[in-house]
Amino acid sequence: MPGRGFFPRVATMLALIVVSTGVAAESEQEQVRDWLDRMARAVETLDYRGVLVHWQGDRVDSLRVIHRADENGFRERIYALDGQPREIVRDGDSIRCLLAGEQPLLMQTQLANRLMPNLPVSRLGSPESVYEMKMGERERVAGMMTQVVEIKPMDRYRYGHRLWLEEESGMLLRSALMNDKGEPLQQVSFASIELGASISDDELEPELDPEHMTELPLAGNIPRSRPTDLGNASWMPPRVPPDFELVKVGKGESESGDAFEHLMFSDGLASFSVYVEPGEPGFSRGRFKSVGPVHIYSGLQDGRQITVVGEVPLTTVQHVGRSLRRPTELHRSQ
Repeated sequence: MPGRGFFPRVATMLALIVVSTGVAAESEQEQVRDWLDRMARAVETLDYRGVLVHWQGDRVDSLRVIHRADENGFRERIYALDGQPREIVRDGDSIRCLLAGEQPLLMQTQLANRLMPNLPVSRLGSPESVYEMKMGERERVAGMMTQVVEIKPMDRYRYGHRLWLEEESGMLLRSALMNDKGEPLQQVSFASIELGASISDDELEPELDPEHMTELPLAGNIPRSRPTDLGNASWMPPRVPPDFELVKVGKGESESGDAFEHLMFSDGLASFSVYVEPGEPGFSRGRFKSVGPVHIYSGLQDGRQITVVGEVPLTTVQHVGRSLRRPTELHRSQ
């Protein structure tokens, strides 16, 4: 039979295990933040050129990427190596997409916004974060050793991410968008890359003539509106999934002259947009569409067409689209 000192010793051992486990978890979080900090610096300061491969479902696209950073900021050019000619040209915050003929715009938009994701390290690593960050294995990508970092959501309203960071520089060589089962929905990976390359001005100039191409202006990092702007939204969901915040409110006019309102919500990593415009005759209520990991909800509310779109799970656009109301209606329901 155990002596009187047995159970206190067991309790002490269990307490030490719990404490050491907590310390280990905190240490891993610090490692992840360190790697993400290195990645952010590498993306901003390194010059490189390489071949990038983009997978989504059964579609594969190969692209050439040229990136230069200097005292004037950074410039980048991405152009397709197969299919119809198309290019993405960045100069600081200015982003243009040049298309030859009619092309699917979604892939270009995703590549422009997701090639080098802007990760809010401090927010991701906070105790209130809806993401769990973990260190993964070491793997080879484009002939270089990388450290894998995993970012997993703690709810069903956003996707996970897996990042492969080059060990010496922290450069992002591969990224994957993951579903709730840990399966990749789409991946972007360098097949080859030359770090520290000498990039000339000519390499960064587009080959496609903008005067004879379809040009699509794209938004880079999500711009944050002033607090006074955010209070001017005429429509608003009564609640959004945890950690999503309204970061942009805008109004515009379509080609047909119809006014529309645009709301953008973000948790710092995932984002979705809400568009409110006049309802279309014969438009049915509650339609859903999926294009790879992007989901779209369209429905009618009070004679207005509501569209919610984002690289988020279907549950998220359903949750937001079906609950959207005018602020006056929100006050009456509260």
